[in-house]
Amino acid sequence: MRKWLVVLMAAVAIGATAILGWLYVGQDRKGPEITIADSKKDSYATDMTTEDLLEGVKAVDEKDGDVSDSLTVENVYPNEKGDEVTVVYVAKDKSNNVTKVTYHMTSDEVLPGSVIFGDEASDNKSSSAKTNSDSEDSEDLQDSSDKVLEEDSEEDTELTEEEEAQEREEAKIDRLNPQDPRFYLTTYYVEITKGTQIDRLSYVKDIQDDKDASNELYRKIQITGNVDVNTPGTYELTYYVVDSNGNASNGAVLTIVVK
Repeated sequence: MRKWLVVLMAAVAIGATAILGWLYVGQDRKGPEITIADSKKDSYATDMTTEDLLEGVKAVDEKDGDVSDSLTVENVYPNEKGDEVTVVYVAKDKSNNVTKVTYHMTSDEVLPGSVIFGDEASDNKSSSAKTNSDSEDSEDLQDSSDKVLEEDSEEDTELTEEEEAQEREEAKIDRLNPQDPRFYLTTYYVEITKGTQIDRLSYVKDIQDDKDASNELYRKIQITGNVDVNTPGTYELTYYVVDSNGNASNGAVLTIVVK
């Protein structure tokens, strides 16, 4: 009797393991593929809206099909010279699998350290356009002295490339929603000599979330981009995670300069 009971329990355990294995294998764990049309406009203007930036961008999932309605623009930020911007696109399928891609656009005007697009940009333009004759007269009278002060201030507050990258990435984190994970790197700009090997995970400083523990999120880290350590140039790696509720973190960008 006991022998049959042992055999029965073993059979039930094997069956349960097989079912769990089948469910795991059949689970959708792959995010949608984001494609950008070759005909997409690759020049950026500060008056562009989210709809303008999403034009020519499509997201298709193997299981759910076209999920382009989930596409969003997570961020738009300029390079160090301000003559090119990087647009970060995000798409999500019905299983909350998230995919991020970056797209580079040229800019005819030199941009500041951060870029605001859409309705917020229009509001800022309207606000800055409000002037009066008194203020204009005052500006004319103090123009020469202001220029001297500005030049002195620029010299005193000139930031290094590493500090500029730090400020840019911290600004992205500040714009996140409360429920979104926050991804921090030890540095956001590094220079290495040609042939130096890098440990990409060694640049991860911390991941914070309102629900998931940091060690859980660490196992979910996604890194996009490549670095050819044997070819001098500037490369970017983008780090991000998606928590158990499907909320995506900021795309923490690490700029690596190979010299």
